[in-house]
Amino acid sequence: MGVFCTHRSQNYSLLRKIWKINSVISRSALDLAYKVYGPSPTSGTPILVLHGLLGSKRNWNNVCNQLTASMNTSVIAVDARNHGDSPHDSSHTYLELASDVSKLITSLSLNSAVLIGHSMGGRTGMALALTEPSKVEKLVVVDITPVARELRRDYFPKLMTVMKSVSFEGLDTVQKARDAVKTKITESGLIKGTDQMFYIFMNIGQEKDGSFKWRCNVDALINNFDEVASFPDLSGKTYEGPTLFVGGQESDHIPPDDITAIQKLFPKAQLQYVSGAGHNVHAEKPKEFLNLVIPFLLEK
Repeated sequence: MGVFCTHRSQNYSLLRKIWKINSVISRSALDLAYKVYGPSPTSGTPILVLHGLLGSKRNWNNVCNQLTASMNTSVIAVDARNHGDSPHDSSHTYLELASDVSKLITSLSLNSAVLIGHSMGGRTGMALALTEPSKVEKLVVVDITPVARELRRDYFPKLMTVMKSVSFEGLDTVQKARDAVKTKITESGLIKGTDQMFYIFMNIGQEKDGSFKWRCNVDALINNFDEVASFPDLSGKTYEGPTLFVGGQESDHIPPDDITAIQKLFPKAQLQYVSGAGHNVHAEKPKEFLNLVIPFLLEK
């Protein structure tokens, strides 16, 4: 009798876990903000572009324009949950991020899409490809892998804590808001380059009443940073579609040895590097980046 009850309890616990995973995938998807470049998404298989942590769809404007001009296809830049113009939520896991993108694909009446994802967006693309492979035509992952590591693990929580400390009260111009942010972040010593500071400035939003706030959900991103810095255990699943990993040669986010772990999940994965580029490959070396990505996307 005791053995039976223990077995039943274990089964019940397992069912609860399965229900929890399924509920995350099916019930928590948000309606994401997006911008379409080029022809209608329904005219073919569009390219969905997924930004990284503290980024937004606006960060990819130049690359999206070049992609649609070069390939004559629809390109859709997407704001992830808790970023840009997309809704805020207290939770921020890769299964949820993937579910949001899946919902967008469905809402656009598409069967599938090509995904290009940078950093957090790359892991979002990986999660969707592994959980719903039929929705992913091809996958491009930019300077991130499914292998979790301690790399810069304390940097973003510190940066976002500094962002949270900025007071926008009483500021009545964009320049004053930017100056307040620049002062706080410069004092922290976390950012020295103007390019990185510009990305932070892009997270400043202005309300209808003229006041300023962060467009990203700083609290949720701090509270869920462990989720962002890791990758869900999806061992046993594979994505058999064409997959390209693009790393910056000066970045340490994709060590060459990661290809073994990558190909366990993505058997057809290729790994290529852009010379002279760091983590933000697409922004630092857009021409070289597109010279790798476009031929891959055009390949039959």
